[in-house]
Amino acid sequence: MLVRPTDLALSARPLSIELRVTKSEQGLVELLNWLARHNARLLRERPDLPLLYESGVRYQREATEIWSDFLATLEQGHEDCDALAAARAGELLAWGAEAMTPLDGGFAAARRMGLRTVPAWVQLHTRGPKGGANLYHCVVVYRVDGVYFRDDPSARLGMYPDGDRHPFPGVARPL
Repeated sequence: MLVRPTDLALSARPLSIELRVTKSEQGLVELLNWLARHNARLLRERPDLPLLYESGVRYQREATEIWSDFLATLEQGHEDCDALAAARAGELLAWGAEAMTPLDGGFAAARRMGLRTVPAWVQLHTRGPKGGANLYHCVVVYRVDGVYFRDDPSARLGMYPDGDRHPFPGVARPL
């Protein structure tokens, strides 16, 4: 069933909003997953949009953290791990098995089950000393038929200059 895009989705342009929050892993994960749900809503309203991995969007590191929704990411043509993971989780939530290809773990089961939505969320990995500067990286975790899979959109979209270091090139892997 096609959903008619809302007037807002058809006319929307990116709006920059600056948000300053205390860095806590739980708070950041909540915001990232809000962005994933926001993307799911946009994607349901815009069934004409491409899948992330077919869109031409590439990974690009940012000097300043900017979290973009899927429409802004498409317009920009690049993003880093936060927006890419939120976009991928959003499309799994919005389109389920239709957002998957044979390269994705759980693809056959999701198609066989006719999943219209796939439970997916952004997971944040941090590295660094407690109380000090930390590096973080966002990935997607999703579940199909009771099996959890990990997908790293940044790795699949060019994060590593010497190639794809995803554990299984181009493939989401079971956890």
